Amino acid sequence: MLRSYGWVFLGVGLIATLLLAACGSQPARVPTLAPEVLITPSPSSQPPAPAPTATQAAPQTATPTPMGRGGQMPAGPQEDAWSRIQQRGVMVVGTSADYPPFEYYNEAFQLDGFDIALIREIGKRLGVSVEILDIAFDGLDDALALGQIDAAIAAISITPEREAVLDFSSIYFISQDAIVAMPDANLPPITQVQDLAKLRVGVQRGSVFQDWLEDELVKTGLMPETQLFLYANIADAAPDLQGGRVDVLVMDEPVAEQAVRERHVAMVASGLHRELYGIALSKGQETLRTQINQALRELLRDRVIDQLAQEYLHIAPEEIKPLPTSTPVPPQPLPTPTPQGCYDGLAYVQDLNYDDQNMTNPPVLQPGESFRKGWRVRNAGTCPWNHGYVLDFVYGNVAGARMGGLPVAVQGEVMSGQAYDIYVDLVAPIQPGVYQGFWQMRNPKGQAFGQRVYVGIQVPAQPTPTPWPTATPSADVNFWADNTHLNQGECTLLHWRTKNVQAVYYYQDGQNWLDHGVVGEGDAQECPGQTTHYYLRVVHRDGRTEERIIQVAVVPTASAPEIHYFVADPPYEISLGQCVTLRWDVGGMVGAVNVFSDDRLLWQDAPFRGELEDCPGSSGIFNYRLEAQGPGGISQANQRITVREEAVPTPPPASQPIIYSFSVLPTNIAAGMCVTIGWQTGGSTGRVQIVRNGRVVWDGAPLVGTQQDCLSTPGMVTYELRASDYAGQTATATVRVQVD
Repeated sequence: MLRSYGWVFLGVGLIATLLLAACGSQPARVPTLAPEVLITPSPSSQPPAPAPTATQAAPQTATPTPMGRGGQMPAGPQEDAWSRIQQRGVMVVGTSADYPPFEYYNEAFQLDGFDIALIREIGKRLGVSVEILDIAFDGLDDALALGQIDAAIAAISITPEREAVLDFSSIYFISQDAIVAMPDANLPPITQVQDLAKLRVGVQRGSVFQDWLEDELVKTGLMPETQLFLYANIADAAPDLQGGRVDVLVMDEPVAEQAVRERHVAMVASGLHRELYGIALSKGQETLRTQINQALRELLRDRVIDQLAQEYLHIAPEEIKPLPTSTPVPPQPLPTPTPQGCYDGLAYVQDLNYDDQNMTNPPVLQPGESFRKGWRVRNAGTCPWNHGYVLDFVYGNVAGARMGGLPVAVQGEVMSGQAYDIYVDLVAPIQPGVYQGFWQMRNPKGQAFGQRVYVGIQVPAQPTPTPWPTATPSADVNFWADNTHLNQGECTLLHWRTKNVQAVYYYQDGQNWLDHGVVGEGDAQECPGQTTHYYLRVVHRDGRTEERIIQVAVVPTASAPEIHYFVADPPYEISLGQCVTLRWDVGGMVGAVNVFSDDRLLWQDAPFRGELEDCPGSSGIFNYRLEAQGPGGISQANQRITVREEAVPTPPPASQPIIYSFSVLPTNIAAGMCVTIGWQTGGSTGRVQIVRNGRVVWDGAPLVGTQQDCLSTPGMVTYELRASDYAGQTATATVRVQVD
């Protein structure tokens, strides 16, 4: 199945219904209660725990209805799904909870979204409770065929190919995009999404358009991530379009039509991805479809769907565009489906260890701690599993939720109805927080199927490291800060005064001191986002080296905006006449983003993610600052650039990942002490990994940052920084630390 992107809401009376219903309040991880044959992996892949006792599988009580990919209806009558639902009082609905704002896990780790809320309302109208299973999108049709679910709702577009093997409710949504630009933009024709790859595109953060463009352009390597500018509201992007900071905006068609009327912009393309959404059912379930469509008509009549569209999709009433009345089109002949031999299915049974209690109490693991997560699952399909079936990571709640896990192949053969214990080796990220990673099974053809399983943990903050010893200060070197204890969002000034010295370097965690030469007397404004060490390294005329360290402690504000990254490319220094590109990404509760050069405002109400080129007109030191304001406070980050009149080395091309610096300090510690890892990347970098002794301990680290890591085992520890882009290019750097 393929999802569609973008939408236009169908007005009351012209939207037909859906099909399907339901959902519970907890993420769907309901164990299968029927007896089952248990298959366990070979001892090499099991933790040192006794294997569960195998039992014989009970016969199936309901005959599966093979209706999956290209499947064919079996001959003979089918079980009536609506009668089964009435007997149980429960409608089991499949979704694929990786597609906000239609279906996703919210901050409380509960299923939420427009489709989820809609199916719950349908369940209320039908007088039944709803149980929702999170299933791989491509496996929803097989789950219907096997009778694992009664219906599926997951922004599923209705196509002739799907109608050949599935039934659908009435249409409840139509996706329809529109692209606007300035009338005099002189853009090449835009007839497909790939035509946007070379443009600066503005889109609303969290919208289906962001998902669409990231999937089609960013993740395929056609567009750098920072060329997709993210706004809190697409209306906020109009001044940037008129000011030439972005080339086009992608939005809902009704919003685009309003912008054309009021903003003097032009619609240059629309309908690049127009889809009809419906609820999917197995073939022949007319009674259930009738019930669902009736519930949808009532929800439309009572304007409940309008309210859900406003709440989840942020579509104002005046933006809701009903379909025009049209003459029904006679049904067209459909292609003859090709029979399918068997159907893939997976049902979650239970957690074997590290039970997170439905994310209400995730187990605590120490930063960088290795562990093995296990699940018991059941082959709910008719295809046997073998080594070609692989459990693979699919997505997580935050960057790093993969926890270094690698795909795990099934060992032996697992027949239909048998249970199987499967384990994944993981490493707790070194960044503190709560992590939830989702895994799903893939068949030998690479098609995902079955109910997803997940692992949830929490990682506490590491202890404050003992300050490093510094050299005995000399009278010729003074280094101090106005304030060494800040609240998040505050700034401080650092000062240095030296005399009778040969060279001076001022830098911070993660920076190579050789790149940061400064004059003997100077000041620097710093706005650290977290506790940071600043260094003054002085080379005396007799060759002696002296280093001073100041730690600026930052008290975080939990509800303040989060600056994922703020980078200058190239960093550190440029020649007069060169330009620097600023890139940033801000998340959390954000009200406004502003970009400054010293005290000069470069961009007011900037997008949450974007880039800006600045070309200083004189030599000197320029302090670029990103300020993110929100209801919970202010967050700031800064980048300092030295503009020299003489030529500086030409940076590598921005079309490849670049590691500007990578440090781990100190490089020799005693067991139980901590090191500080620092890095700065640029170019086309879209993904950063921190690797310790060959295991990923932070997957999805920011493009620039610092992180503490505490080491308890003596020996040599090798840290590696991997910077990669969506085109498959990778840059690496390595540092070794001796632990005594």
